Amino acid sequence: MANTGLYVYGFVRAADAPDLGCIGLIHDGAPGQVFALPAGAVAAVVSHYHARGRVAPLRRNLDPHERVIREAMTHTTILPAAFGHVARDAHQVAVMLRRHGPALVRELARLDAKVEMAVRVVWDVENIFSHLVDRHPELAELRDRIFAGGRQLDANAKIELGRLFEERREAGRSDVVARVVDLLLPLASDVHVSRVHGEKAAADLAFLVTRDGMQAFRDRVREIASDWPPEFAFQCSGPWAPFNFVQLEFESERADRRGAA
Repeated sequence: MANTGLYVYGFVRAADAPDLGCIGLIHDGAPGQVFALPAGAVAAVVSHYHARGRVAPLRRNLDPHERVIREAMTHTTILPAAFGHVARDAHQVAVMLRRHGPALVRELARLDAKVEMAVRVVWDVENIFSHLVDRHPELAELRDRIFAGGRQLDANAKIELGRLFEERREAGRSDVVARVVDLLLPLASDVHVSRVHGEKAAADLAFLVTRDGMQAFRDRVREIASDWPPEFAFQCSGPWAPFNFVQLEFESERADRRGAA
C-alpha cells in the first residue's frame, strides 16, 4: 500500500541478522513480521507499518518496540534505534545503511558483547524534606524561624528555605553519584549519568558491562547496597541494549537515552 512504510528497530551485522517472527508493531491488525534488510556488512531490523514520520508513544507501540530489541539482543549485538522512526521504503533504508555503513560497523564492534545495566538509587524515606532537615542544622534553623510562634509566614524566607533545601538535595545526589560510580566503574567500560526524576530520586545511572561480567556487576551492587546507609534503596536492572552508549548521528538526529536515530 502507498502509505505503508518500514518501522526501524535497530541495526545489526548482516551476517548475524536474526529471524524474530511476528513480534513487531501492529500492522494490518496483527503483530508485524520483523525481518532484516541488509546492505553490505550491516542490516536494519524492520517491520511493515501503516504510518509515515513519528509514531505515537503509546504502550501498544512502545511494548513491541522494546520487545523486538530485547529479543534481538539475545541473538546478537544490536544498536537500538530511537522509538518512532518509519522509513519510506526499503530503498530509503538501503541508502541510509550504505551511507553510514562504516560508522555502524565500528559502533557494532565497539559495543560487541556488551550490555547496559541500570542502577537507580532513591531515598527510602517517608518525607524527603523532613529527612534532609533532620540532617542539616541550617535547614532546621531556617524552618523553625519561619514557622515559630504562629506568626505570618515570610514569603522571602520560604523561598530561601526552598532554595536551601534544593541545594542540599542536589549536593546529596552529587555525592551518591560520585560514590556509586567510583565503586562500580571498575566493573564497567563506561557510565552514563542521567537526570533524575522524582523528589526522592538520588541517582539514575547506566553502566556498559560485558555479558560475561553481568553477574559480577549485580553481586557488586548488592554488596554496595548492603553497606550503604539504610535510608537509601538500590535497584539494579538489565541487561538492556546499550541505549545510552550508542554514538551515532544520522540525519541531524542525536544518539541519546532513546538510542540511535
